[in-house]
Amino acid sequence: MRTPREILLRRHLSANPKLDDVRTKALSAALSHAPRAKRPAATAGQWPVGAARAAWRELIRPCRGAWAGITALWLAMWAMNWGLSDTPPAARSAPPASAAAWFEALAEQKRLLAELIPPPSAASPQPESPPRHSRPRSERRSETPMM
Repeated sequence: MRTPREILLRRHLSANPKLDDVRTKALSAALSHAPRAKRPAATAGQWPVGAARAAWRELIRPCRGAWAGITALWLAMWAMNWGLSDTPPAARSAPPASAAAWFEALAEQKRLLAELIPPPSAASPQPESPPRHSRPRSERRSETPMM
């Protein structure tokens, strides 16, 4: 017994060549009227410009609002960072200190640190270690009183 699929396939087999002709004519008509893009001759000087234009078209132009927002945020952060800097304007333009001045300042800082923080041996004795139990934890009795 034949399936419905086989019946339909045999009935429409004769239409295949006609459908192929119609498809070929439609494609040739559509392709003949389509404007063909002329490719410029590839020269060494045009490659970076073409790549830059393509990057602009594909990456930056579709997302102009997002790029503008990111730019505004960066400018706002830069302005806040510049305005809130701890360095006074006079110190920004001051010439850098000599190496001898740096070493003197470092020695002064070490001396102050030694005055403020005592050495670890003189600070306090080591804390007592917790008592060691000879039995495992599972065999210990709880030391909390029952009421």
